[in-house]
Amino acid sequence: MKGFTPGLFDRLLGLPARSGTAAVRMTAEELKDAVARDLEALLNTRLVIREDALKAFPESSNSIVSYGLTDFADRSLSSPADRAFICACIEKAIAHHEPRLRNVRALLEVREQAVNRLAFSISALLVASSTHEPVQFDAVLHPSTLQYSISKSTRPGA
Repeated sequence: MKGFTPGLFDRLLGLPARSGTAAVRMTAEELKDAVARDLEALLNTRLVIREDALKAFPESSNSIVSYGLTDFADRSLSSPADRAFICACIEKAIAHHEPRLRNVRALLEVREQAVNRLAFSISALLVASSTHEPVQFDAVLHPSTLQYSISKSTRPGA
Protein backbone atom coordinates (compact mmCIF):
# COMPACT_ATOMS: atom_id res chain seq x y z
CA MET A 1 0.00 0.00 0.00
CA LYS A 2 1.49 3.31 -1.07
CA GLY A 3 1.13 6.64 0.65
CA PHE A 4 1.80 8.09 4.07
CA THR A 5 -0.02 7.63 7.34
CA PRO A 6 -1.67 10.85 8.53
CA GLY A 7 -0.24 12.45 11.67
CA LEU A 8 -1.89 12.22 15.06
CA PHE A 9 -3.67 15.57 14.84
CA ASP A 10 -5.01 14.83 11.37
CA ARG A 11 -6.40 11.51 12.63
CA LEU A 12 -7.88 13.10 15.77
CA LEU A 13 -9.47 15.87 13.73
CA GLY A 14 -11.05 13.33 11.41
CA LEU A 15 -9.09 13.62 8.17
CA PRO A 16 -11.71 12.62 5.61
CA ALA A 17 -11.26 9.08 4.33
CA ARG A 18 -11.25 8.53 0.59
CA SER A 19 -14.05 6.33 -0.64
CA GLY A 20 -13.16 2.71 -1.19
CA THR A 21 -10.06 2.63 0.99
CA ALA A 22 -9.85 0.63 4.16
CA ALA A 23 -6.99 2.66 5.62
CA VAL A 24 -6.55 6.36 5.11
CA ARG A 25 -3.28 7.14 3.30
CA MET A 26 -1.95 10.53 2.32
CA THR A 27 -0.25 11.49 -0.92
CA ALA A 28 3.12 13.26 -0.82
CA GLU A 29 1.40 16.60 -1.45
CA GLU A 30 -1.10 15.99 1.36
CA LEU A 31 1.82 15.14 3.65
CA LYS A 32 3.51 18.45 2.75
CA ASP A 33 0.24 20.29 3.47
CA ALA A 34 0.06 18.56 6.87
CA VAL A 35 3.66 19.52 7.65
CA ALA A 36 2.87 23.14 6.68
CA ARG A 37 -0.13 23.16 9.07
CA ASP A 38 1.99 21.70 11.86
CA LEU A 39 4.76 24.25 11.24
CA GLU A 40 2.24 27.06 11.42
CA ALA A 41 0.94 25.75 14.76
CA LEU A 42 4.49 25.39 16.09
CA LEU A 43 5.63 28.87 15.05
CA ASN A 44 2.46 30.51 16.35
CA THR A 45 2.95 28.97 19.80
CA ARG A 46 5.15 30.94 22.20
CA LEU A 47 7.36 29.40 24.84
CA VAL A 48 6.10 30.30 28.29
CA ILE A 49 9.18 29.24 30.23
CA ARG A 50 12.57 30.54 29.17
CA GLU A 51 15.14 27.94 28.12
CA ASP A 52 17.64 28.94 30.80
CA ALA A 53 15.00 28.29 33.49
CA LEU A 54 14.73 24.68 32.28
CA LYS A 55 18.45 23.85 32.34
CA ALA A 56 18.12 22.25 35.77
CA PHE A 57 15.51 19.89 34.27
CA PRO A 58 17.16 18.30 31.20
CA GLU A 59 14.26 15.96 30.39
CA SER A 60 11.90 18.94 30.07
CA SER A 61 13.53 19.87 26.77
CA ASN A 62 12.00 16.69 25.30
CA SER A 63 8.51 17.48 26.55
CA ILE A 64 5.61 19.71 25.57
CA VAL A 65 6.98 22.32 28.00
CA SER A 66 9.56 23.31 25.37
CA TYR A 67 7.07 23.36 22.43
CA GLY A 68 6.86 26.63 20.55
CA LEU A 69 8.94 29.56 19.45
CA THR A 70 10.96 31.90 21.63
CA ASP A 71 9.15 35.20 22.12
CA PHE A 72 11.01 37.98 20.37
CA ALA A 73 8.53 40.82 20.85
CA ASP A 74 11.36 42.90 22.33
CA ARG A 75 13.46 42.56 19.15
CA SER A 76 13.63 45.09 16.35
CA LEU A 77 12.59 43.63 13.02
CA SER A 78 14.68 46.26 11.26
CA SER A 79 17.88 45.07 12.95
CA PRO A 80 19.98 42.53 10.97
CA ALA A 81 21.20 40.93 14.24
CA ASP A 82 17.65 40.53 15.51
CA ARG A 83 16.52 39.11 12.16
CA ALA A 84 19.35 36.54 12.35
CA PHE A 85 18.22 35.71 15.90
CA ILE A 86 14.65 35.14 14.67
CA CYS A 87 15.89 32.85 11.85
CA ALA A 88 17.97 30.88 14.36
CA CYS A 89 14.95 30.54 16.69
CA ILE A 90 12.79 29.28 13.82
CA GLU A 91 15.42 26.72 12.78
CA LYS A 92 15.89 25.51 16.35
CA ALA A 93 12.16 25.14 17.05
CA ILE A 94 11.51 23.24 13.83
CA ALA A 95 14.57 21.01 14.20
CA HIS A 96 13.54 20.12 17.76
CA HIS A 97 9.79 19.66 17.33
CA GLU A 98 9.22 18.56 13.73
CA PRO A 99 10.82 15.11 13.34
CA ARG A 100 9.78 14.80 9.69
CA LEU A 101 12.15 17.64 8.72
CA ARG A 102 15.95 17.51 8.74
CA ASN A 103 18.64 20.07 7.86
CA VAL A 104 16.27 22.98 8.48
CA ARG A 105 17.28 26.40 7.18
CA ALA A 106 15.27 29.58 7.63
CA LEU A 107 16.22 32.61 5.57
CA LEU A 108 14.76 36.07 5.61
CA GLU A 109 13.69 37.17 2.15
CA VAL A 110 13.99 40.90 1.60
CA ARG A 111 11.10 42.03 -0.57
CA GLU A 112 10.79 45.66 -1.53
CA GLN A 113 7.00 45.48 -1.94
CA ALA A 114 6.44 43.79 1.43
CA VAL A 115 5.04 46.36 3.82
CA ASN A 116 4.47 45.56 7.50
CA ARG A 117 5.49 41.92 7.17
CA LEU A 118 8.56 39.73 6.94
CA ALA A 119 8.84 36.82 4.55
CA PHE A 120 10.93 33.76 5.32
CA SER A 121 11.89 30.77 3.26
CA ILE A 122 12.12 27.53 5.22
CA SER A 123 13.93 24.72 3.44
CA ALA A 124 14.53 21.22 4.76
CA LEU A 125 14.69 17.57 3.89
CA LEU A 126 11.34 15.80 4.35
CA VAL A 127 11.92 12.33 5.81
CA ALA A 128 8.90 10.04 5.92
CA SER A 129 8.99 6.25 5.52
CA SER A 130 11.32 5.64 2.61
CA THR A 131 11.00 9.18 1.22
CA HIS A 132 13.75 11.76 1.53
CA GLU A 133 12.66 14.80 -0.43
CA PRO A 134 13.80 18.42 -0.32
CA VAL A 135 10.91 20.74 0.57
CA GLN A 136 10.47 24.46 0.87
CA PHE A 137 7.84 26.46 2.70
CA ASP A 138 7.01 30.15 2.54
CA ALA A 139 6.48 31.74 5.93
CA VAL A 140 5.15 35.24 6.45
CA LEU A 141 5.41 36.99 9.81
CA HIS A 142 2.91 39.77 10.36
CA PRO A 143 4.67 42.06 12.89
CA SER A 144 1.48 43.67 14.14
CA THR A 145 0.18 40.33 15.42
CA LEU A 146 3.47 38.33 15.51
CA GLN A 147 1.56 35.53 13.76
CA TYR A 148 2.98 33.35 11.01
CA SER A 149 1.22 31.98 7.98
CA ILE A 150 2.92 29.03 6.28
CA SER A 151 2.38 27.52 2.85
CA LYS A 152 4.19 25.16 0.53
CA SER A 153 6.51 27.04 -1.76
CA THR A 154 5.25 27.55 -5.28
CA ARG A 155 8.64 28.54 -6.64
CA PRO A 156 10.27 26.32 -9.25
CA GLY A 157 12.66 23.75 -7.82
CA ALA A 158 10.90 23.68 -4.47
